[in-house]
Amino acid sequence: MTTTAPHTASPRPMDDMLVLDFTQVIAGPMSTMMCADLGATVIKVEPPTGDNGRTYGSSDPSIIASPVYDAFNRGKRSIVLDLRQEDDLALAKKIARKADVVVSAFRPGVMERLGLGYDALRAENPRLIYGLISGFGPDGPGRTRPGFDGALQAETGLLELCGEPDGPPQRIGTHVVDVTTGHVMFQAILAALLNRERHGIGECIQTCLFDCGISLHTHHFSEYLTHGVAPTRNGNQAAMSAPSGLYQTKDGYIVFSANSVKHWDAFLKVTGSEVLAGEDYATQNLRTANRDTLVPIVMDILRQHTTDEWVKIFEESEMVYGRLQDYAAITASEQFSVNDLALESRDGDRTVRSVRPPVRYSSFDYAQTNASPAVIGQDSDEVRAEFG
Repeated sequence: MTTTAPHTASPRPMDDMLVLDFTQVIAGPMSTMMCADLGATVIKVEPPTGDNGRTYGSSDPSIIASPVYDAFNRGKRSIVLDLRQEDDLALAKKIARKADVVVSAFRPGVMERLGLGYDALRAENPRLIYGLISGFGPDGPGRTRPGFDGALQAETGLLELCGEPDGPPQRIGTHVVDVTTGHVMFQAILAALLNRERHGIGECIQTCLFDCGISLHTHHFSEYLTHGVAPTRNGNQAAMSAPSGLYQTKDGYIVFSANSVKHWDAFLKVTGSEVLAGEDYATQNLRTANRDTLVPIVMDILRQHTTDEWVKIFEESEMVYGRLQDYAAITASEQFSVNDLALESRDGDRTVRSVRPPVRYSSFDYAQTNASPAVIGQDSDEVRAEFG
């Protein structure tokens, strides 16, 4: 089932709120798009050259639209402002004075030089929620460096976790740090709005890709900071338990995990393996410590049946498993459909299909009358007339 705009007139948490968006590409635009999903009017300020996300190409050269821009900018109004020009800067300040939320991803100091910093805006708009996203934070040696997902994966240790033990570090195949930062900023905006509702005060929120990248493997940093033990690359095997990872079957692959007593006992029962039932693998700590001998045994066992056969065995034994699925299989799956993940947004002749945010509410949905990502400057005349 596809959620199609318009859908419901139910009130949403951010109805009648104004969000001014000075961000580009993924992290910032994602946070403000989720505000739009919750009912906010989001005015996206773009430079004359447009959001850099508009230039990101598709993996298919025949597709002209940018999947990055389309994925993170639905439901927004777009106005082109050259903040180097006095009139355009004055208009940006006028909108900011009326905004509930302002989100910026300029390098530290840029908004202050423009007169759009938090202190300047708070003086005239004390209830303002002001969000700042940067690559490395407002202080320290990285304060002026731009944020780039691949670089942050490297500098926060994520690449060190990915790849085969005897191979080079491996980049995660999607913009995981950017997306995480978008979620974190959105969460912080909601917390600040709740605080304003309860206590009547504004807030300046700061987050950065470096901090969010670190947070993605908090448990590993906790182990290192507490015990001095750093994680190692384990390829498709889990770092802290065994057996748990990707295994080849007779005709494909399956992710399988037996890292609890219940699941390990069930696996021993369905395999009948006397070797695995030995003392070397009697506890989770022993299985992890002896993974070099354990994993090859499990691999040999799993290669004896097809993926479908193992799925049936694991389901009957209430064990943990996951089919290896490509995009075609995922979007065609019953689970994808039942979870109502497909989101189709329309604006005139333009239609964009994407996925909804990964949370659902009982009283409203995400559909909007004008939900498709705007053409650059599409709403410039209307916004200038409204705020000029």
